[in-house]
Amino acid sequence: MQMIEMNEKEQKKYEKAKRREELKRKWTLLKAKLLKGKISPEDTRTIQAHKDTQGNLRDYYIANPYLQDSATYDSVNPIMEDYENHRFVYRGIMRGADNAIGVLESNIPLSEIVASPNGNIMLQEILSEKNATKVRDQYYQAIGEKLGTTKGSMTHFNKPDFVLGTILTDERGQFTYTHEIAKDIEETLHQEREQLKKEEVMRDKDSVELDLGGGMIVAKQNCWMEQGKGIQFAGINKDALYYQYMPKQPIQTEDNKYVYIGRTQIGQPTKIHQQAGEPIQFVSPDIYEDVVLWTEGKNLVQYFLDKKFAGLNFALGEAFTNWNLGQIQRGEEQQRYLGGLTIDEDGKCKIIQSIPKSVKEVVETYFEQKGNEQEKDTNIIDFRAKDTGR
Repeated sequence: MQMIEMNEKEQKKYEKAKRREELKRKWTLLKAKLLKGKISPEDTRTIQAHKDTQGNLRDYYIANPYLQDSATYDSVNPIMEDYENHRFVYRGIMRGADNAIGVLESNIPLSEIVASPNGNIMLQEILSEKNATKVRDQYYQAIGEKLGTTKGSMTHFNKPDFVLGTILTDERGQFTYTHEIAKDIEETLHQEREQLKKEEVMRDKDSVELDLGGGMIVAKQNCWMEQGKGIQFAGINKDALYYQYMPKQPIQTEDNKYVYIGRTQIGQPTKIHQQAGEPIQFVSPDIYEDVVLWTEGKNLVQYFLDKKFAGLNFALGEAFTNWNLGQIQRGEEQQRYLGGLTIDEDGKCKIIQSIPKSVKEVVETYFEQKGNEQEKDTNIIDFRAKDTGR
């Protein structure tokens, strides 16, 4: 889009309005400091949370058009929000770092940082283009990532997440900032990068329609049934990875839902051919035990027979991914629920996350019985004569 150039008169008018807004911002911050108060979340001259396209308060920026700059933090998601131990870790898209994803840690929530006059000022400095690009490139050099955008991309969005740093506050409300982050979060980012490399090796190349780099692809998603020890469900997910779901017999609830519990495999065993003289390496698929999926109105076999061409491939392709199953593993409620398969008002398949009471009850009963059976097995005394070596 071509920028409209202002004439001299318009430029002077703009600069005058900008200086006026800057003075008002300084007064807002000074008043909050003197009164030891907080900045209103409705304030337009400081960084505040704003609604994204889904209506969630996840975009942090200055709303005032005269004061807007590159200091933005959009689509922010918490990696950790531990109020008991005062640990908060976020990741979001940074315009100042050419849309790379930055990870920020703090000892207070992001909402409290922007509410504090000192915190707001420091956050703007951290998110600025000067700081963001410097920290991003330093981090990429440290992890061996090439600088600059990948081929065919104009931004850093498809590059690895980078450590933006840690912002801390003390009892006096003073803020400090470092470029480092806690070791466990750094290790998490390392594991995520290794997982992306692993998925790249296991990816079904024939199912990739478009490769945007950095693990971002557009896949031809598919699903089918396989014969094994009973019927197994398989397909290609949204990451162009083969998946297989191996549930036991479904449990039907009184309200006509079918509950499946079984093992899930993401990816297939793959060889990595090294240079001459180096041993061949093998990549193993990811395995998840006791994954719970329930279906509405009909069993999963009927969905495959009747609804395969009504979005079933996309619904299952979104659900059966390493990212999704990894999120479930970090949950609190037995860490097993994948979701429910149902039909929307347009007759299309979709996965919903809310778990009905009837489904929870049969799952709890299943694991109670399973636990009792295991306990019985451990209490069995082996009366067979042991070899004493005599």
